Amino acid sequence: MATNIPPHNLGELVDVLCALIRNPEASLQELLEYMPGPDFPTGGLIMGNLGILAAYRTGRGRIVVRGKADIELLDSKTKRSAVIIKEVPYQTNKSLLVEKIAELVESKTLEGINDIRDESDRSGMRVVIELKRGADPSIVLNNLYRLTALQSSFNCNMVGILDGQPKQMGLKELLQAFLEFRCSVVERRARYKLSQAQDRRHIVEGIVVGLDNLDRVIDIIKDAKGNAAASAGLKEEFNLSDKQADAVLDISLRRLNLLERKKFVDESASLMEQISKLTELLSSQKNILQLIEQEALELKNKFSSPRRSILDDSDGGLLEDIDIIPNEEMLLAFSEKGYVKRMKPSTFNLQNRGTIGKSVGKLRVNDAMSDFIVCRSHDHVLYFSDRGIVYSAYAYKIPESSRTAAGTPLIQIISLSEGERITSIVPVSEFAEDQFLVMLTVNGYIKKVSLNYFSAIRSTGIIAIQLVPGDELKWVRCCTNDDLVAMASQNGMVILSSCDIIRALSRNTRGAIAMRLKEGDKMASMDIIPAPRHTDLDKTAEDSISYDKGGSGPWLLFISENGYGKRVPLSSFKQSPLNRVGLIGYKFSSEDRLVAVFVVGFSLTEDGESDEQVVLVSQSGTVNRIKVRDISIQSRYARGVILMRLEHAGKIQSASLISASAEEAAELLPGMQSEEATTNAGTAEGISMAS
Repeated sequence: MATNIPPHNLGELVDVLCALIRNPEASLQELLEYMPGPDFPTGGLIMGNLGILAAYRTGRGRIVVRGKADIELLDSKTKRSAVIIKEVPYQTNKSLLVEKIAELVESKTLEGINDIRDESDRSGMRVVIELKRGADPSIVLNNLYRLTALQSSFNCNMVGILDGQPKQMGLKELLQAFLEFRCSVVERRARYKLSQAQDRRHIVEGIVVGLDNLDRVIDIIKDAKGNAAASAGLKEEFNLSDKQADAVLDISLRRLNLLERKKFVDESASLMEQISKLTELLSSQKNILQLIEQEALELKNKFSSPRRSILDDSDGGLLEDIDIIPNEEMLLAFSEKGYVKRMKPSTFNLQNRGTIGKSVGKLRVNDAMSDFIVCRSHDHVLYFSDRGIVYSAYAYKIPESSRTAAGTPLIQIISLSEGERITSIVPVSEFAEDQFLVMLTVNGYIKKVSLNYFSAIRSTGIIAIQLVPGDELKWVRCCTNDDLVAMASQNGMVILSSCDIIRALSRNTRGAIAMRLKEGDKMASMDIIPAPRHTDLDKTAEDSISYDKGGSGPWLLFISENGYGKRVPLSSFKQSPLNRVGLIGYKFSSEDRLVAVFVVGFSLTEDGESDEQVVLVSQSGTVNRIKVRDISIQSRYARGVILMRLEHAGKIQSASLISASAEEAAELLPGMQSEEATTNAGTAEGISMAS
């Protein structure tokens, strides 16, 4: 029968044995407090405790072991780093591991590695894996765990001989069997020592009797005709046994002095004491267990060593896709027909106001761009549909595409119902407790829901908002209670209100009325103003506003269907409760309507101007990215300036806001290579065209 029992730490094993001796009814959980898991002589990290628990419960389990590796910075100027392997898993050959890594690098299966060196010596193991410039050390290390023996598993099969038969046993059963075996060993050892002591004492007693009657013993020996007669005479005279008589006859003359007699008397007393202790030991099972505990503690004090393997309860050693994918910035483009593609930020160059722009790629017949957002690979992307249902998937699940590719159907990523459309996308890096999602429908209903309600979303989606017939969910934004929300209708009416007055509700509710819409008017956009940016708005009077180029922010950026836009100082709008008509923010012609409203001016250059950029997407898929600072600051009643010429591109379908620092702006030309650009206020959704 095969058996494969992992090695354990001697000190911990003695502790758990002592605990079981003191409390035979101890549970497995109590025993694990003394011995939490195996301890491999080569060290390493034991990932997770599920395999250990399975092995200790049933006798069979899979324990995942990782080598110990650190990340060191080799050059602070070039920011080159290296992965240093200091320990390997149990039964892993270091030389074969290094060869395997070299093969994977040569075959380009493992990327980001520049050089491999084995610097191991007497002081310990040290395998240096130098990384290429720009390589993410954590991603390379996770790939090493996934592709090489730097992470391996130990398959426990704890079979022992119990009552003469092989049996697979858990930890407690094994320890109990070992204690029963030790009890039998200690008992047999004690009985053997007791028998030896009793036999020796019997002989010593006979010798002492002979020495006490030395003259008579000599006379009997002298008168005897042979050894047999002398032995018979001694037995008859002093009532001795055969062994005692033979022991008296075997005494040499030199041992007949008084000093030797005293030694035999002392030995008899010592043997009597030993016999008494052994008899007491054998009289009780408790005494035997106490002796076993004492001997085990002596072994621990003499031979125990500190634990070498470290227990890591984090992830059980299971590597998912997110562990080997860099958390890089990405662009996500969505179309109205439900197609999505992921692109690198360098796909689109920075351009000036009033240019035609660059195409976002091929679009299917009668399809149009609906959204364009910036996020990171590890973000949770929440997809909100027009029916008030929310779905969730990691951003990296979307296949990466080129600018000219058509994209991937969303239905391959999330489980959309027939006819259901995604109208708002919210990337979430962390589900913070103080964060909320504000939802706004086309007919002007608004509500606030805690972000935590969306941390676990099943594959078929969950309800985000209850909708009345004819209404649809269009805008969803992240906020806190201290933020402001700016809402605008297609006719250019604006309401500025505090998020705190919006009541926090559960998911399966409708919400309150956000704005009193006139007949034929619908909501056009919504944006959030972070708390630090609106603390001094109430102190600024509207009559002190400057519409010059040098006016200080923040501003509301308006974008219309026909490609016009303007900035209006935020202080032009007063805070008001919900369910109001609002203030005029844009005076439109009869053929134009509002597409999006953004709050800009959060990121300023040294001259007090905005360094943000806005990405415009037309219905035909043409994309144009321009600087916000190039858009004029005007009053609430002005028409604005041309942002994008649309003679051959239809109307503006959607807009997105990107923030970049002044130093990065120089690096972004001609390609946006920096990874520091972040979405400032989300994206604006397109509105349907009038017939």
